[in-house]
Amino acid sequence: MGLALGVAASMFLSSKKGKEMTENVTDTVADFYKSIAPKIKKIKSMGEKEYKAFMEDAADKYSKAKKLSKERGDELMEQVQNSWEHFSKNLE
Repeated sequence: MGLALGVAASMFLSSKKGKEMTENVTDTVADFYKSIAPKIKKIKSMGEKEYKAFMEDAADKYSKAKKLSKERGDELMEQVQNSWEHFSKNLE
């Protein structure tokens, strides 16, 4: 779980968009990953297509539950959809 959160945080913080976003958005992404942490074990057995569908659904539910603006929800969705490569390398 810690590995997955660390990978997600480093990926986000090193991205160009991540550097441009406010601390508030960083907190949103970190909170999102904490909310899916119990499901991380399932990710190990997923292929890319399943992973992206899982993350899309999780980000959508999180955005609705937290009542995020459309812009913030879209930013979150972009970040989680682009995380496949990082997760697949580090969860092998």
